[in-house]
Amino acid sequence: MKRLIILAALLVLAACGDRSGLPPVTTLSPVGANDVGAGYSPDGSRIYWWSRAGDKWQLWQSPADMGTPTKVPLVSYVTTPLTWSPDGSRFAVGVMQDPGAMRMWLVDAAGTEARRVTASDSWEAPTGWSPDGKRLLFFSVLEGGQLTMMVVDVDGGTPTRLIPDETRPHFAVWSPDGSKLAVQVIDAGRLYIQLADGDGSNLHSLTTEGFEDMQGPNGWSPDGSSLLYVSTRTGAGDIWVAPVDGSPPRQLTNDVRVDDQPYWSPDGQWVAFRSERGLQTDLWVVPAAGGPAERITDDVLREDLGGWRPGTAQVAYTTGRNLATLWEHMLADGAERQLTPDSVEVSWFNLSSKGELEVTINRGGGVFDFTAMPLSGGEPRTVLANAGGSAARWSPDGSMLVFTSDRGGSPDIWVVDAAGGAPRQLTNWPGGEDQPTWSQDGSSIYFRADHESALGDVWRVPAAGGEPVRITTTAGVLTVCGQVRPTSSLFVVMLGEGPSTFASARIRPDGSLQMVWDKTTPGCAVASPAGDSLQLPVAVGGGDRATMLLPLEGGAGRQLLPSGQLGS
Repeated sequence: MKRLIILAALLVLAACGDRSGLPPVTTLSPVGANDVGAGYSPDGSRIYWWSRAGDKWQLWQSPADMGTPTKVPLVSYVTTPLTWSPDGSRFAVGVMQDPGAMRMWLVDAAGTEARRVTASDSWEAPTGWSPDGKRLLFFSVLEGGQLTMMVVDVDGGTPTRLIPDETRPHFAVWSPDGSKLAVQVIDAGRLYIQLADGDGSNLHSLTTEGFEDMQGPNGWSPDGSSLLYVSTRTGAGDIWVAPVDGSPPRQLTNDVRVDDQPYWSPDGQWVAFRSERGLQTDLWVVPAAGGPAERITDDVLREDLGGWRPGTAQVAYTTGRNLATLWEHMLADGAERQLTPDSVEVSWFNLSSKGELEVTINRGGGVFDFTAMPLSGGEPRTVLANAGGSAARWSPDGSMLVFTSDRGGSPDIWVVDAAGGAPRQLTNWPGGEDQPTWSQDGSSIYFRADHESALGDVWRVPAAGGEPVRITTTAGVLTVCGQVRPTSSLFVVMLGEGPSTFASARIRPDGSLQMVWDKTTPGCAVASPAGDSLQLPVAVGGGDRATMLLPLEGGAGRQLLPSGQLGS
């Protein structure tokens, strides 16, 4: 599967007074280059981006016209945005050189020198600088899995908690003049925006509904008078702006599809955003004072907004289409055969017990269909239209499908009879529920939810409907791996308390929790046919991953395959 990405700069004619048509686009990197995460330096003279390098990403930089690109001495398993110092002389960036281990680095503007900000082994990601350029805000996972905001002197010093008494997960960013902090707080699955003084004191609420997401550190208007956020109070995401003087918030967009990724223009007069309207993912602009939104890209490719070029009416974005197709590889003779056409994007697949390929197809604009097709190839049949972006899963007897969908306003768990009919909603909470998996007897469904916990726990709901029951109370379940036969246990990946930030755990049938692996970052466990041991992909030295064989009820494990070779 390949992803086609083009890095582009776009002249927004709406901001310049010419509304005669879509603005021209300048393509900056070659088609097929797989460049993502584009962003400009504060003066707009240089551009930085991530490009694929094997199984990692390499950070690059060049003049704004991309005339002479050069490598920045950093590679990472994930792509992260750059956080620039106020004077533009350097930037901070979160880098994951080992799976699951995010560290903060400082890099000079020329992209030639890089150094660690702290010597900590905790998970760290920068969010903003103080206006004087001496301190750095960063997101950290403390011992025991608590997520909080820290502040550190970038030229040496001990990190301290920004808001010592705030125990809820949160992140913060300074206003342009440093007098205030915007604080995103997660409380029992709801998102709130609060304000504080620049030193972290006097924390108080700006929004109270619980559906407000700043979506990162770009919320402050250039003059510091307002904050942008995405609200899901009406079901889908819409763009809102809230004055920090306490005046009522204003809704900038109102559409049945998702609007997100809002960015202020440098002069504060416009807001650019991404929208899924019209079964496409395009870029739009809307006047910050309110008014009709205007589309500035219009094609079947997906656009992701990178922000405005400082001091200009240009927007940087990445665009492309996932060339995600299914192929069959014959072990006997090495022959390969394409099973799905290039015209569809496959986002998930599974081989069912019926001998069919279960496939989730991205139709564009946030619409996903769940289809099935014979393993030998042939036309797929649509089992469930608009099934949501997650994988739909058959019940053990094949009579029902469970899936996650936001058709009810927020991500919830739904089931539908395989014979057809209207889907039935099993959960209806204001937060998000996802990753549903069937119990082995098909009578109930396990899922992950942030209801009553900030970062997620495992819940169980009867497949026929009823009140969900909370299974874990760790407030840190990240992935529900599913029930593993023949152990009759549920396995999850969660925030850990050992040397690794993340851990693999077993939830026994009685609800008790057994830690399986917390030494390095793990993946999902697979049980042996006898049920006495587990196969587990884990991080090992040098950034590689390896497959471990672990006795389920204690005892030393051993590496099953050489590093870099993962079993399944």
